[in-house]
Amino acid sequence: MPQRSAKSVFLPLLLLWLAVHAVLLAALLGLKFLLTKSMVLALLLVAGVVFLFTRLRAVPRKLSHSPVV
Repeated sequence: MPQRSAKSVFLPLLLLWLAVHAVLLAALLGLKFLLTKSMVLALLLVAGVVFLFTRLRAVPRKLSHSPVV
């Protein structure tokens, strides 16, 4: 009988331990992916603003084999 009661005590503790670790893991991974997604969106927004509001002019290159001098 003592072994059976010991087993019935450890099973809820084991389930509680697993549940706590699952919640912590979900929180950490959620935070990681949320921050990663935010950083990618911020990078895309900054790149879009730079692309739209900077004046980039193409500099013509003189090619050595070009007939135009």
